[in-house]
Amino acid sequence: MNYNNLNSMVNWERQKAMFLVQQAESLGMDVDGYGELAVNPNSGYTYLWLEDYNFTLYMPITCELVKNDIWALYSCPIDGEEIETDLEDHPTLKELEIWADEQSKFSDRKDQ
Repeated sequence: MNYNNLNSMVNWERQKAMFLVQQAESLGMDVDGYGELAVNPNSGYTYLWLEDYNFTLYMPITCELVKNDIWALYSCPIDGEEIETDLEDHPTLKELEIWADEQSKFSDRKDQ
């Protein structure tokens, strides 16, 4: 995982980044693989993207360091459409993976 971006983050962004990693690990996600922990320069959101999962975890600019402020984002590889859900609706890794897989299947049908 690329942690190099931590050096360019301000304190609040680093706190959110570390919280995202902690929550990902508590969900059972493997955070040792290829991925990136960074701040989106357009939205200002702090995110954790891991190659082994077809969703990205993120936290908005203004939030608390609580699990309910973490969102999962699926990006369609065909048209770039983004679909999001919060961890309150999908509180386990299995539920997140099922949700992302459903989004992926919908994207596959759009291509036909």
